[in-house]
Amino acid sequence: MRVKTKIVLSSNEWETRVAIIENDRLVEFFVERPDNRVLVGRIYKGRVENVVKGLRGAFVGIGLRKNGFLPLTEIPEFDTLDVEDLENDEKAGTKPQARTITLDEGEEVLVQVVKDPFAEKGARITSYVSIPGRSLVYFPNAERVGISRRIRDRRERNRLRGLTRKFKSPHAGLIIRTVAEGATPEELKFEYGQLEKTWEQVRAKAESTKAPALLYDEPSIGVKLVRDLFTSSVEKMVVDSEERYGEISEYLTNVAPKLARKVELYRGEVPVMEHTGVEAELERVFQKRLWLKSGGFITIDQTEAMVAIDVNTGRSAKEEDPEKLILQTNLEAAQEIACQIRLRDLAGLLIIDFIDMEDQKNMDRVVGELRSYLSNDRAKADYSKMSRFGLLEMTRERTKPGMMYAMCEVCPTCKGSGRVRSRPEVAMKIERAILSKLQKIRGRRIRILASPWLTDFLTTEWYERLSEFARRYELAIDVKTDYQIQPTDFRLLAENV
Repeated sequence: MRVKTKIVLSSNEWETRVAIIENDRLVEFFVERPDNRVLVGRIYKGRVENVVKGLRGAFVGIGLRKNGFLPLTEIPEFDTLDVEDLENDEKAGTKPQARTITLDEGEEVLVQVVKDPFAEKGARITSYVSIPGRSLVYFPNAERVGISRRIRDRRERNRLRGLTRKFKSPHAGLIIRTVAEGATPEELKFEYGQLEKTWEQVRAKAESTKAPALLYDEPSIGVKLVRDLFTSSVEKMVVDSEERYGEISEYLTNVAPKLARKVELYRGEVPVMEHTGVEAELERVFQKRLWLKSGGFITIDQTEAMVAIDVNTGRSAKEEDPEKLILQTNLEAAQEIACQIRLRDLAGLLIIDFIDMEDQKNMDRVVGELRSYLSNDRAKADYSKMSRFGLLEMTRERTKPGMMYAMCEVCPTCKGSGRVRSRPEVAMKIERAILSKLQKIRGRRIRILASPWLTDFLTTEWYERLSEFARRYELAIDVKTDYQIQPTDFRLLAENV
């Protein structure tokens, strides 16, 4: 079945939100704020702080609150990396062979972040640095040319490999990404020159800078996602910010002019995320129990290392045959689980407790359905066979904290036994609620009733932001405490000035 993909981007000076919609379902969501940017892809000049032989790695200071961890197997020896074939476009896909490498405390090393800090763990880093482009990924410490397995035509694979070997430096390696299929020699050569120039700038900065120092940063989330995801299969991209629209259009005009016409500037009165149904879908992310159309439901419990997902028949009772009922519920759950895995960015070890089935063919069908719906997932995953207890174990690659950790904080009421939306997230939800009614309430006084926990935040840390918001939209805003309201709830009252 052909997947219809749409990208929605909403941006202002405080945050950028990006939603990826496939077949009218929200499957991925990203939030970037100035104080909470994704670190993956950044290149640092770091200093070795501590070598731990038992972990076969070293902790490297790169200027963050916690030191990054560098496994010794992630330190390259020049001319040894073989990236002949790739499972995913962004990864080299091969592991270096075991060898004896030593690091000394105080030694300076060039590293790149491959996993964001998570909970009490620092960033995961590697010395296999790379500079990604739209069609190519440049490796300064590898010589081989790798090519994405998603390019299946053998003639095209040979053509691309032959082209890149003609113009690449003998001491550099390349990954040819899926989007390079059909690219002209001039397009590939031009992009290679840009990547090589960027690397030379990184190397020059490294030679003149003391550790720890940031040498290279990835572009804004909008340009980055367009670079990595915006292909001819994407139907359109809707952007509500003129600045971001211009930035993305300029990038596409330079690298893929034919795709630039698919980017639309949204000028509607209703906020774009609400207009496209994204806000309604996001509400389900914060629910522990998700109901299925058949009447069954799934529950999701997430910890740092493991996610437990349980499937239940719930109110399903239309089928008289129990096996058919269970199969129908499990198949429906498989689709919903796949969607939630991508949307919530669930990672680590996942245990899925499907409802027990007697027929092995039905078990295999459910697992196949789950894998099919995850076929477009960019994160690597591995699956076990379903156990005799109806449990399916799978692992999924983690590169950044999941949505629940990015958009929630520890609840002051339960002291960490559960999670609620963070105060900045609730504050922005208040703003979006006001914006959705702006035509009716412009020029009036808005009273925000909130809990003491939220009121304190709005009148101190969020005061300047709220004042600027009120001035911009010609509103008078009062914040009042209501001791009967739950910590993350609020009420809006519009009064005449």
